[in-house]
Amino acid sequence: MENERKFVNNKKGLGTGWIVTIIIALLLLIFGGGYIHYSNSLNSAKQDYEQQQGDLQSALQRRSDLVPNLVNSVKGSMGQEKKVFGQIAQARKEYNTAAKSGNTKDQANASAQLSATTANLINVINERYPKLTSNDNVRRLMDQLEGSENRINLARRKYNDAIKIYNNKVVRFPSSMVANMKNMKTKSYFKADENAQKAPKVDFDN
Repeated sequence: MENERKFVNNKKGLGTGWIVTIIIALLLLIFGGGYIHYSNSLNSAKQDYEQQQGDLQSALQRRSDLVPNLVNSVKGSMGQEKKVFGQIAQARKEYNTAAKSGNTKDQANASAQLSATTANLINVINERYPKLTSNDNVRRLMDQLEGSENRINLARRKYNDAIKIYNNKVVRFPSSMVANMKNMKTKSYFKADENAQKAPKVDFDN
């Protein structure tokens, strides 16, 4: 009789142990699967915004490379506009410095300033030097710069959209827990300050 009681108790203990083990295994499977799922989702979002960042950098660099070509093509015929050329040279220098630093905010501001000064030059050419616009090389460069601005605007929108998706995954539960474990932080949007988008005023009568 005593042996029968011990056998029953051992059987109950063994059954309870198996239940606990199964529960632990299920919890590990659920949490492990959740971690893998959200980790992959975060990594995919990171790769998406990095791809869009590369496309944006490419469009920005193309514009930066075209600017001096246009300046060199018109500089000899625009002796009075030295101030415009100086503004463009300074804006391009600041953009190159910001691009090397990797600071998104500084680069956005410098890019906006370069866009504004370049647009200022194109306006001056159109308004004060109509003969230059008939020059095939000048016209082609102006068209390429305008096309570059369109590419930059499109690339910037796509980059910011990708950043929004990534940032949402970083801050929203439960993926935020995985982001904290992987030390993944939110990223800045490519958005310039309003003042950076204003072209310096040039008085050609002084």
